[in-house]
Order: sequence, then structure tokens, then C-alpha cells
Amino acid sequence: MAHSHDTKDGSIKFGLILNSLYTVVEFAFGVFTGSLALIADATHNLTDTFTLTVSFIANRIAKREANERKTFGYGRATILAALLNATVMLAVAGFIIFEAIQRLQHPTEIEGGIVAIVASVGIVVNGSIAYILSKNRKDLNMRSAFIDMTFDALSSLAAVISGLIIYFTGAKYIDSIVGLIIAALLLYNTLKILKEAVQILLEGTPVDIDIAAVTDAISSTEKVMKVDDMHVWAIRSGYNALSCHIVIDEKQLPQSREIVEAVKTKLRKDHDIQHATIEVELEDCTTHDEHESH
Repeated sequence: MAHSHDTKDGSIKFGLILNSLYTVVEFAFGVFTGSLALIADATHNLTDTFTLTVSFIANRIAKREANERKTFGYGRATILAALLNATVMLAVAGFIIFEAIQRLQHPTEIEGGIVAIVASVGIVVNGSIAYILSKNRKDLNMRSAFIDMTFDALSSLAAVISGLIIYFTGAKYIDSIVGLIIAALLLYNTLKILKEAVQILLEGTPVDIDIAAVTDAISSTEKVMKVDDMHVWAIRSGYNALSCHIVIDEKQLPQSREIVEAVKTKLRKDHDIQHATIEVELEDCTTHDEHESH
């Protein structure tokens, strides 16, 4: 686990340094050329410095050991970071849309050749950072940073295309159209991150867990008669938990520990559920309660 966190921290540090340097250069050229595509991309890159910093801090917090106040540890710090980063990306998308509409109404002169050259560098810079972050994208926090940098690379590619079209045709409105396309794609993927982060914080069923399949797996375990009162949630990205009751025959009570271990092993191996709390019952609680009510 420590090695995994060190890898994540190293990836984010690399991204922070490289992104910060490029942001300064790109923003300066965006102002000089009057390109919305470059200014929008540089503004987004500036927020990347913030989001990468948030991701780095969250990973450091997540390393803390569980204690009596935080019995599950600090893993959800990374989920809060993903939520915060997604919120920032939504604001960036809104800014790009606003500026694009303004530019469509009042076109400005743009140096298409310079835009294409500077944006070409952005493809290499942002693409390199995205590639390094992609190695840990199973973690929602790292995935939010990965998506952010991937869209920066796509934004730079779009800016190159925009700059070339402007250079050869003089069609200045292309710059604003490219900005709107970037914003729309960013909105779509950011909303996906927000949805997953909220799902985890509300302790909803993880998107990669099939409840019916998990129920069948437990029920089909030898000597398990029934499973009920099941709950599945994610403590953090990639670390799923489950609690349930299993019903066994009273004669199997001496083997209850072995039965529970068999269920836990199956859950870990086949359904990526690392933490399971399983209570053994000798009768159907629902039926028992109905009899009592009568």
C-alpha cells in the first residue's frame, strides 16, 4: 500500500512541476496572440495546479493509519479531493463557455500560427502528465486528475487545429467553436466524476458491483441456506465493503467460522470486496418477526 501511495505522490509531483511551467508560457502567448483557445487552456492548466495540489494533499492524508476516531482510516480524503476538483472543473467549463459566446459576438484578431506552435507543446506536456497519472486511475482521486490532464491534452490538440485553420483561412470564429467543444466534453466527464464521488459519499453500491451476482455467490456457498440484510458500499476508491446475515442449519453451527471464511474468500476473489462483516443466523429473522407480530 505504501508503495502505491509513493507512486501516486511521485506522479502528482511530476505533473505539478511540468504543468506549472507550461501554464505560465501558454498564458503569456495566449494574451500576446489574443487566442481564446490558448487563454482558456492556460486558465484550465492554472486550475490543474490547484487540483493536482489537492490530489497530492489528499493522498498524503489517506496514508494516515486508522484510529479510534477514524476506524476506517482516512481513505475518503481522496474522494473529497475528487469532489472538490470536479467542482473546480465545472467552474472552468462555465468560464470557457462564457468567453466563447463573448468572442462569437465580438471576434478578435488571433495569430493562428503561434497558437498552433504553443499548443503543440501543450500536447506533449499534458499528454505526458496524463500518461503517468493513468497508471493509478482506478483511484477516483487520481482519475479526476487524469481526466483533467487528458482534456488538457485534447484542448491543446484542438487549439493546434484551431490555429492552423485560422492561419490558412482567417476564420476567427473557429477559436470560439473549439472552446465550446472543449467545455462540453469537460462538462460531460466532470459530471461522471461528481456522480461517482457522491455515490461513494452516500455509501451507495459501487458501480462495479453486481448485487444480484454477489447475492448468488453467497447463497451458493456450501452450507449457506439464505442471505439477507445485505449492504455493499465503498470505503474509498477500490476498497469495497459488505455486511450481511447468512442463514445456516443449526447442525452446522460448529462449522460457522469456516463457512464465513469461505464466503469472505469468494467475495475477495470473485467480487473485489475486501472488507466483509458477516453475521450467522440459525433461522429466518423475517419469518420469526412475522410470527411474533401475530
